[in-house]
Amino acid sequence: DSPEHVDAPKCHPNTRQAVLDEILNWIILTVTRIQWVLWLNGAAGAGKSAICRSVVDLCIQRNIPIVRFFFFRTDSTRNNVRPLVATLIHQLLQSMPDLEPIIVPRIKMDPLIFAKSLKTQFEYLIFGPLRELKRNSLHLHTLVFLFDGVDECDNKDQQADLIRIVADFVSSNSFPAIAFFASRNEAQIITAFRSPEVTNITVRLALDNHYLPDNDIRLFLNDSFKSIKTTHLFGHYLDDNWPAPAEVEEIVEKSSGQFIYASVVIKF
Repeated sequence: DSPEHVDAPKCHPNTRQAVLDEILNWIILTVTRIQWVLWLNGAAGAGKSAICRSVVDLCIQRNIPIVRFFFFRTDSTRNNVRPLVATLIHQLLQSMPDLEPIIVPRIKMDPLIFAKSLKTQFEYLIFGPLRELKRNSLHLHTLVFLFDGVDECDNKDQQADLIRIVADFVSSNSFPAIAFFASRNEAQIITAFRSPEVTNITVRLALDNHYLPDNDIRLFLNDSFKSIKTTHLFGHYLDDNWPAPAEVEEIVEKSSGQFIYASVVIKF
């Protein structure tokens, strides 16, 4: 819920429904789980971050515990892993208060923990406490880890490390948890998801024509143009048929399945 204007919005109403349904069905899976990781991949501007924000909302509405981090290339507070574990802990303590008497003493015992390796931070402050909580609790909801824009972390080795560290934990069954990653198809990330310990436990969703993005972009454009006609200062000068259906189709075609193109047109 960042106030930053550079952040992607949530999905436009009634768009991206097919992919959101598929993701949510994977999260609330009721049969025996064999895949603990989901990788949403697609080109820049395909709408990955908007989908991730909508997934967060859907989980919160259903009381599904979810901790998340949205990497962002041009924001120095979010283009690296330094604030990652502390941010996840903050969210964990809000959604799972029973973790506080486990995690807080660990931080007090080792005040320099946040300067240590990513793997050490995760193990000491997140994975270890979750295992301890499981030993003392009978009923636990599945925890969702969500990481958006993994390719926007400024260290490519750490991108791969993050995927492997979290995938190893969620697949261990030492605590009921699953992991959702969203990124572009970059070489180091593809390599990480192809590694033997990750590939067999991962569901891959590609934001391509399978999800009929043109239909969603057309709906977004029509709703947005209707709003412009209704609210714009000069809206009463516009013809009832503005914009012509052929003009809308031209924008849909030029968007090439990328929501960012249609969004820029509407903002202009």
